[in-house]
Amino acid sequence: MVVVSVALSPIATFSALQGLERARSDVTSIHERLTKSARSAASGEESVLASAEQVTRALSNLPAVRDGSPACDSELSEASFGVTNFSNLARLNKKGVVVCSAVATAKGVSSARQPIFQQVRRSSKFLVSGEIESAILSRPVIAGMLPLFNSSGTFDGALVIVLDVKRLELLVRSRDLANGAVLFIYDANGHILAASNPVIATALIAHSAASARAGNLRETTDSRGESWTFAIAPLRGGAITVAFAMPQAALFDSTYLNVGADFLMPIMMISFAWLGVWFAAERVVTRWILYLRRLSAVYRRGRYGIRPQLDGAPSEFRSLGEGMAEMALSIQDRDRRLHDALEQKSILIREIHHRVKNNLQIVMSLLSLQAGQLRDTSAREALTQAQIRINALALVHRILHDAEELATIDLKQLLHELSLQIAEGMGHENASVRIQENVDSRRVSGDVAVPVALFVAEALTNIFKYAFAPGTDGVIVMSLLPEATGKLHLSIADNGAGFDASVASSGLGCRLINTFGIQMGGVSKICSEKGKGTRVELVFDDPDCRQVASEAIGINVSRPLAPNASSGANVIKMELFAV
Repeated sequence: MVVVSVALSPIATFSALQGLERARSDVTSIHERLTKSARSAASGEESVLASAEQVTRALSNLPAVRDGSPACDSELSEASFGVTNFSNLARLNKKGVVVCSAVATAKGVSSARQPIFQQVRRSSKFLVSGEIESAILSRPVIAGMLPLFNSSGTFDGALVIVLDVKRLELLVRSRDLANGAVLFIYDANGHILAASNPVIATALIAHSAASARAGNLRETTDSRGESWTFAIAPLRGGAITVAFAMPQAALFDSTYLNVGADFLMPIMMISFAWLGVWFAAERVVTRWILYLRRLSAVYRRGRYGIRPQLDGAPSEFRSLGEGMAEMALSIQDRDRRLHDALEQKSILIREIHHRVKNNLQIVMSLLSLQAGQLRDTSAREALTQAQIRINALALVHRILHDAEELATIDLKQLLHELSLQIAEGMGHENASVRIQENVDSRRVSGDVAVPVALFVAEALTNIFKYAFAPGTDGVIVMSLLPEATGKLHLSIADNGAGFDASVASSGLGCRLINTFGIQMGGVSKICSEKGKGTRVELVFDDPDCRQVASEAIGINVSRPLAPNASSGANVIKMELFAV
């Protein structure tokens, strides 16, 4: 495909450049036609304003009009009959007050505050205003003013000719415009004076402030978002402007078609070439590659008994298929051996857990027999405490032996069974003591389960022994909950008698609890106060959070022990046998 594309790229490049050049030429031609249309459309309005200037200059030569004498009114009234596009003629004095007028009601009206009067005082030319609301005619008009000067050259007022805006509307509506074209006239303030389509004209003027400009051309959008281009033709210094607008879609349809053809032609050539190459490659190469890919997907799912069917394929693909079939047979044989080995390993691990559990039960029985022979109460209690600890270890191995997953154990099940076991063994004198559990389910390895079981066993036995007097009611709350920091918080609390933690911190139970916390890589804490109960806490890493983090960075953490876990395990052994 790449070779075909490179071979056809010169033709494609030439065609694209040709299309761009044609587009530039068409755009220039269209803009010139649009500008010419605007100038042609403005010719009628320009003629009206030119005739207005001629009328005012002719009247300015009449002595009665120039001097503002009583005959001025009749002169202006007679002149107004000869002009059809204008509504009034008036003479202003140098203060802007009408001294004579074709419309009698206009006499005495002041135009001094009109911007055009302020401009004509500083000018010697005929000036045209924008849209003005006439107080005399009660409708919008356009005023043309010619300054007048006395014999000494001093400003002596102006001659005003008034054009009714409706006359402009008649001129605009009388034009024969192209389909979709809009002709409109507006003043310097953006007021639409006349338009063939007032809605579109208003939108174009409103959006033209931020539009693209190029000389007398404007590009903008209407209220519906349609793009327009319009050319302007200013009249009489820019006070009034004629605009001719066309939708860009109508202007550039043929240009888009020609440019699109220039660009599509090489694309179609390359596409047909690709199609031919693809068809040939599909028949010879691609179909067999896809077949072998599907075969490899079947092998990945463990279905190694399928053999490739490559009749009619090129010899290279047949050789590759035979190699994949031989590889599948080898993998199938290896998987069978691995499965057998794994099954044997599972049987051996279950047997080990079973034998360890039995051996620990034998040890417990021996300790029980020995405790029964002792009369020393402290020695008998020490052996009973050792039995409880060994029983906790035996419980871990029993659950591991019964579990489907030999490598992990559910802490919720372990703590529940362990609490029941200790309550049955220690609660004969405290039958009214209840254990409340709030434990989240967590699967952990045996390395974690053993110290957790010993920690809980040590805490519960001490609570049953010391927290409650015989025959009293009590509650033990055991919880295992996750924290937001990725830790697990194990807490065992009672509402018993409590003790002075600073005095009892050197006891064997406290030392064992601290040692179990060290082995877990966590932090253990004992809080107690006389008469307010005791709370034993252990905060350690959450195996679930650690597993997610290790998978994210590709590290296997199967033994979550602290850096000094080995020394902690040795300390546990020493403490256990110290009893």
